[in-house]
Amino acid sequence: MLLAPGKKNQMRLLLFCFLCGLSFQTTFAQNSLDEKMKWYALAKPTSNLFVHFDKNVYSNNETVYFTGYIIKEGRIPTAMHKLMSIVLIREVDSALIAEDKFIMSKGLSFGSLTIPDSIPTGNYRFLVYTDKLITKIPELLFIQNITIKSSIDPSFKASVKLMEQAPTETRSNKILVSTSTIDGHFLPKPTQINYSYGNLKKSTVTDASGQSIINLPIHEGLNDPNLYVKLKYGTDSTFISMGIPQPKSKAQVKFYPEGGNMITGLISNVAWEVKDLQNRPMALKAFLYKNQEVIDTIETGSYGIGNFKLKPEMSANYSIKLVHSSLTDTTYNLPSTIDNGLTIMLQNALVKDTLTINLKSTARSKITLLVHNFKNCFLSIPFNLSHENTRLKLSLEEVPKGLTTLTILDSLNRPLTERMFFAHYNSEHKIRIDIDKYIYTQREKVNLKLNLKADENAVVSIAVVQNNRLELKKTTDIESYTYLLNELSSMPISINGRSFNDRNYLEQVLLVKGWRRYTWQDLINNKTFDPTFKLDSLRISGRVNTLKKALKAPFVIGTMGSESVHLIPTTPSGSFDFNHDQLITPFGKKMYVFVNGGEKIASATKVEISNTFSNLNQYLASNTSTDYPILPSTLVNNAELVLKNNEKTIRLKEVIITKTNDNSFHRSGANACGDYVCPFNILNCRNHIGDSGNREPVKGVAYTPISGSRSKVVYEGCVIPDKNLFTLVKGIHLQKEFYQNDYKDPNEPAFFSTIYWNYGALLNSKKETELSFYTSDITGKFRIVVQGVSNKDVVYAEHFFEVKEK
Repeated sequence: MLLAPGKKNQMRLLLFCFLCGLSFQTTFAQNSLDEKMKWYALAKPTSNLFVHFDKNVYSNNETVYFTGYIIKEGRIPTAMHKLMSIVLIREVDSALIAEDKFIMSKGLSFGSLTIPDSIPTGNYRFLVYTDKLITKIPELLFIQNITIKSSIDPSFKASVKLMEQAPTETRSNKILVSTSTIDGHFLPKPTQINYSYGNLKKSTVTDASGQSIINLPIHEGLNDPNLYVKLKYGTDSTFISMGIPQPKSKAQVKFYPEGGNMITGLISNVAWEVKDLQNRPMALKAFLYKNQEVIDTIETGSYGIGNFKLKPEMSANYSIKLVHSSLTDTTYNLPSTIDNGLTIMLQNALVKDTLTINLKSTARSKITLLVHNFKNCFLSIPFNLSHENTRLKLSLEEVPKGLTTLTILDSLNRPLTERMFFAHYNSEHKIRIDIDKYIYTQREKVNLKLNLKADENAVVSIAVVQNNRLELKKTTDIESYTYLLNELSSMPISINGRSFNDRNYLEQVLLVKGWRRYTWQDLINNKTFDPTFKLDSLRISGRVNTLKKALKAPFVIGTMGSESVHLIPTTPSGSFDFNHDQLITPFGKKMYVFVNGGEKIASATKVEISNTFSNLNQYLASNTSTDYPILPSTLVNNAELVLKNNEKTIRLKEVIITKTNDNSFHRSGANACGDYVCPFNILNCRNHIGDSGNREPVKGVAYTPISGSRSKVVYEGCVIPDKNLFTLVKGIHLQKEFYQNDYKDPNEPAFFSTIYWNYGALLNSKKETELSFYTSDITGKFRIVVQGVSNKDVVYAEHFFEVKEK
């Protein structure tokens, strides 16, 4: 039976229903429910910001390239989002490492940020949000987890290992922490050790041999099984960690009868999910019991999800026992059965234009099939259920692409059962990527062609990166994020890469994820939605204070750092606000403000800057976290996050980084503006950041530009503002241009893991787009990632090639 709702099909549907003996009401019976759902969608919105980073594994001093997309409009119109802020946060202690801001226009923002040279290796996250707030929280927010490795060998070795696993009588683990010089000798002085495990936080030092034994008492039920160790020797510090063996514990087991309930006498498809205490999926077997007797053996797959058929009997109790050596012998009871009701089974949860539904009921009843996405109701079809087994086919012509829920209501609009599915699913790439061959040599030209298949226009960002710089568990894409991660929580990592393309994975996930995403009780009881939420915008403002006398008249504030000087009048009380265009500065440059009127006035006044972005960054750093399972760490020595020799430039000697009060970082051989010349006479050469062979540039001397151009550029010098007259303000930076190089100089090393980046390329389905770039000195597998938004949908494609030695 095919149900094809929609206004343009209404007369056809009425005739069809009359011939089939159905009663169909043309009026939408759930008007009040539809309004409540819209209110509920406003109360529980999802984020619509996606940021494409060129990769998720970086090293110190590398440039991060990214493009931000507002995928769809939320409560606040897209055009009102004017700025995009990015914050780099260290996972181990939520420390705020770096921050910056970039212009957003028409839902797009292009940006870049340099990883500080002195940053320790480990896990970090980028937190990105726009300047529009709803009740003091950013409306749009995106998190990208990253790993930071080092291109510099550590100044001392550090390692941790398990000496003795906790025996029953001592109930503690013995952990050995060792330190030494790079060549394996004893360090002259003790190393400071700070470690944490669960709620335990302690400090100690190494002995004369550079070792320390830590006794860790057993903690049962830990969500995080890792020991985290920070070691500090002199001015240098490093982080290492390891997973501690856990005692046997109970697993987290949940049951999801398809549709919501098990009905006595009706066959149900029961999904079940098993996780350990760290929320990691567990693949295992279990025995299914009915009243203490084994009736079946069931199992979960690699995602910790499985399903089985069950026809529950009246007054019978059903339970399972897991078969796994690391788990305690525990019984888990299935949900109680209901004597009357109906069950639902979908032939497939990933469908294109038609949804096939199998219904089984214990009695005749009047129901309503409601198709919605917890934001909008798309279809409402009253139906007389008169058979125990009913098979329906529902046309999805009026339903948009994406995760959708079928809810069946009784005659009083109470939910009986529901099931999530994906409407108009299509895993084919909308962009075709063609390259001239699949294997290249070092420093060889690559010709790339992009073809947009559908009749659309699109703006996309393009990254060509070393494949091992994309960690699987930290990689997402615009399709998977838009349609899955943004809607569902705590999804297991797809072992096949892109979750959106893995049909088997999605079929399993939709059995258990998003199940009753919002409770219907809240939705039904929600009589009104409070529209009084407060909208606000982040801004940068300031105030002029006189050092001696009270203010008598307004001042004029000047800015220095952009291409032109801006003059801003203050109020009579001395306060002022910046417009965005007054704070725009080139990448890597600083913005200063001063009181206009000469040195005498400037020296008698003080400018105080109020930056609401910085205040919010501190709050978000401590109150946002990652959402992927905590895995046992294998970072047992501090050399594991150092790049291989064939992936980095050989440094002339170790660079010692010292802490300064300045928020910027200083490169070896650089002047106060951060400019330097490498041994190959290239100005600000990205191949030699921090090398001791660098030297300061000389004003008026011509150098080779980093762009690879053969023509020279004359260095215009470095101007250092007087801090007594000028006040530093965190401006809005322009993105750094990605410079392409043909590597004509054979003596200049080129160890770049990102060999091509394009912030925003315009694609047209009627025209082929051609691009070209060169491979670097790094060999191995490379990945091309193209993703963005079209006038109809989000788009994604990827392609691989290999680079071999000449």
